[in-house]
Amino acid sequence: MAGPDARRIVEVVGLVGVIGSLWFVGLEVRQNSKATRAATDAEIASQFLDLNTAMFEGRDLARAFEAAAEAGDPSQAPYVDQFLLRALYRGLFHIWSNTHRQHLNGTVNPLLFQAVTQEIVQYASPADSDTVERLNISRRNLAWAWESERFIYNPEFQEFVDSIIEAVR
Repeated sequence: MAGPDARRIVEVVGLVGVIGSLWFVGLEVRQNSKATRAATDAEIASQFLDLNTAMFEGRDLARAFEAAAEAGDPSQAPYVDQFLLRALYRGLFHIWSNTHRQHLNGTVNPLLFQAVTQEIVQYASPADSDTVERLNISRRNLAWAWESERFIYNPEFQEFVDSIIEAVR
């Protein structure tokens, strides 16, 4: 029994070991992918929270929105207000860009990416008769800020946002 039979048993045991190792590695990769996606989603949520906190606490930012709304065009608001609005939208664009990049990498929850896409659509869409004027102000501000800050972002994100803006016109 020390001959070919023993060799076959060793080969079968070795094969089972290799298959088991591959299965374990596959399981670990899957768990790592889930952990990466969860961490990415949490970081994006944290970025939105930080941005919303800045908006909530920023009296100067509220004044800048008011000045842009009163002017009817953010480019006609005082320079300091334009600066604050651009900074706010740049932060928002960075969050959207990061989410878009993570979507392309496959490391963000598809539902989160869908929500971010819907947010872009909402901000870019003209308000209809059932929508408040606030959305028209947001649309003007977004278009103005995107035109000014678009060059900062990678071409894929530029195309993504441009396609949304074009589709809702």
